Amino acid sequence: MISQTERSSATVLVAGEALIDFVPSEDGRTYRALPGGSPFNVAVGLARLGVATGYLGKLSTDALGRRLRRRLLREGIASVYVRDDPGPTTLAVVTKEPGVDPEYAFYGDHPADQQLRIEDVPETLPADVQALHLGSYAMARAPVGETLTQLMRREADHRVISFDPNIRPSLIPDLDRYREQLEEWVRLSRIVKLSIADLEILFPGTTTDALADRWLGDDRSRLIVVTQGAHGMLAFTSRHALRIPAKTVQVVDSVGAGDASTAGLLAWLIQHGRLTPQALDTLSEDDVMGALNFASTVAAITCTRPGADPPRLDEVTAAMAQDPVA
Repeated sequence: MISQTERSSATVLVAGEALIDFVPSEDGRTYRALPGGSPFNVAVGLARLGVATGYLGKLSTDALGRRLRRRLLREGIASVYVRDDPGPTTLAVVTKEPGVDPEYAFYGDHPADQQLRIEDVPETLPADVQALHLGSYAMARAPVGETLTQLMRREADHRVISFDPNIRPSLIPDLDRYREQLEEWVRLSRIVKLSIADLEILFPGTTTDALADRWLGDDRSRLIVVTQGAHGMLAFTSRHALRIPAKTVQVVDSVGAGDASTAGLLAWLIQHGRLTPQALDTLSEDDVMGALNFASTVAAITCTRPGADPPRLDEVTAAMAQDPVA
């Protein structure tokens, strides 16, 4: 059931960009304007899976920004952490070619979502905020990227940080500098989810095993998940290296599938009492496989419909009842 009232509490607070995706029709002759942005999509996905979710960021006061606000309200996502900005809403034009990941071109002159500053962020977060999820291109833009980095530094010892780089190369002028900063973001995070495309852009020639070994090498317990599209998902902890194959579905559109898998992963961990630093220390093989299976199902359903349109919990439950084992 979609909430039509303002929610104020949040178990997961999602921070980053919110924008409008222009997604091509099947014949490529027209475009649909759809709410999007990786963090925004994750917030919608979490809310639809029954997780109390909040969104932290700046939204434009223009017509498209108001549309994004209405979407938050319809999905029951807490918007008490949203700030207004007079800048325009970012527009992302999606290009899709058979057999390759979608490409994005971004448009906006000093857009609202990039103007978040540290003074726009509450000095303290409520105790019910169990986790923060951040990432995507907002981390590489000013001033929002530095603001979110400061937030991660402040909160890393108080709640679980989930991070997804979701690389957009056209928005990163200096990949070497980005790689250096990425190492800090990973150190601050308990959960890191990235795609195989992210890995190939950031660390060409590096295997998933080698990257996991490096990122798991410090004293912070960590779950690393790598999505591989049609080749499934990988997960690494200090004790486990596991793989799950992709679900077999008729793919209509892969836009938003990675964000859906992130929402599914976090939702499963919350629903099973595993989204705490202490619980992440002791994830069992069954825990990790359960989370991957759930996340894979969420992503698969999303791929069966156009745009970033993640499923609701009852849809996932029904799908898993028909195919309980990955």
